[in-house]
Amino acid sequence: MKAIFAAMNDQDLVRRLRQLRRSVVMLETELRNHHLDAELIQVIDNQMGTIALDERCAGLRDLVDALRESTLTPRSELMRDAVRACEKLKDGIEELVGRLG
Repeated sequence: MKAIFAAMNDQDLVRRLRQLRRSVVMLETELRNHHLDAELIQVIDNQMGTIALDERCAGLRDLVDALRESTLTPRSELMRDAVRACEKLKDGIEELVGRLG
């Protein structure tokens, strides 16, 4: 069976992961200031749309889902959970970028 999409080369994937990480950092900053930026969450979802197709990024899908779930109910006591979800996603991205070189 032929793949529907062509796999990204390492360099393209690393570039996309770095863009995703920048978006996550921006969201984390907003959350630390008790501001939920729904547009930025949508940007992260859109960026993950392409990245998630790559099998090497399978572990990031759950981290993005956890981040999204932690922002569904924007209460101040849940902002810490969302910040932690951002930190875990950043760690996952950095680990993957490190493996890809």
